[in-house]
Amino acid sequence: MVSRRRFLSLLAASMSAPRVAFAQPETRKVALYANVGADLTHYDVDVAGAALIKRATVTLPAGVQYAWPHVSRRYLYVATSSSASGYGPAGTEHHVTALRIDPASGALTKHGEAIRLPTRPIHMTTDIPSENILVAFNNPSALRAYRINPDLTPGDEVKQPARSTPASSRIRCASRLTTRWRFW
Repeated sequence: MVSRRRFLSLLAASMSAPRVAFAQPETRKVALYANVGADLTHYDVDVAGAALIKRATVTLPAGVQYAWPHVSRRYLYVATSSSASGYGPAGTEHHVTALRIDPASGALTKHGEAIRLPTRPIHMTTDIPSENILVAFNNPSALRAYRINPDLTPGDEVKQPARSTPASSRIRCASRLTTRWRFW
């Protein structure tokens, strides 16, 4: 007789590797996005052949600093800046741009207009439901929230109350979530 432990192990193995059990080919596509300066390029990843296949390039307003996906995985928010990294010359063009991700191919297309940022962004994320974009800056040190519009384009800044200390920032957004970031 098969023990309960053995039965559950066999059941879990058959569920976790059905393609191996039925010898089905892997059909899942993997996309990779890489940038050089303001050009963000989409590559298909051929896992079996260990190769990258270059597809298309989207040119953004300035050099890519950071990118973060929308919770739906159908949009990618990209922070760009014309500033050099580190102690290089300060630029004047700083933006967040929304890109739509084609679910079938992974191709990127611009979605709406980019919003301007005050200085070079060094980090970006969204809140949990992707209703706001949170952008961190280092010169001067700041953290700002920008609404995500109903059409999923970046929107206006969410004005924040005055902060008592620069080492700790609390961001309040309409989604009733409070995010706390510390700068050391």
